[in-house]
Amino acid sequence: MGFRLTERKIGWHKDFDSSHFLALPYESKCLRIHGHTYNVDVEIWGDVNESGMIFDFNHLSNLIKLLDHRILVSEEWVIERKNGLVVIEKNGKRLELPENEAVVLDKPNVTAEYIAEWFAERIAEKAGNNVRKIRVKIWEDPRSYAEVTLER
Repeated sequence: MGFRLTERKIGWHKDFDSSHFLALPYESKCLRIHGHTYNVDVEIWGDVNESGMIFDFNHLSNLIKLLDHRILVSEEWVIERKNGLVVIEKNGKRLELPENEAVVLDKPNVTAEYIAEWFAERIAEKAGNNVRKIRVKIWEDPRSYAEVTLER
């Protein structure tokens, strides 16, 4: 045959709609609450596990369900959690939202760069020892993306 298997990789692509705003030290329209139809591209390298998979695509779909049609905020902006509400203060805004409508990222801001990092870290939490490398690309629009790579 002449060929040998040198690597295995899975790829996955999906979109989701979320809103956010940014904390910036300068004037920008992105300080205001706005939304995007994000696209996420995931690549995961590794060996197949006992189920014959590198990683279960269902875990990726569940991450999208968590983010879709929610507002993404930084953990640093949360001032209170009470009675099923999360209270956020930043950029002169005070938002009281049902906890199930907000996704609180353990990041200092909610940029595409940090969303990609958060997404990759959630994948890593579910990854078995067979996974060697995770790459996540978050597209904010058709022109702009942020990409992160995690490796063992």
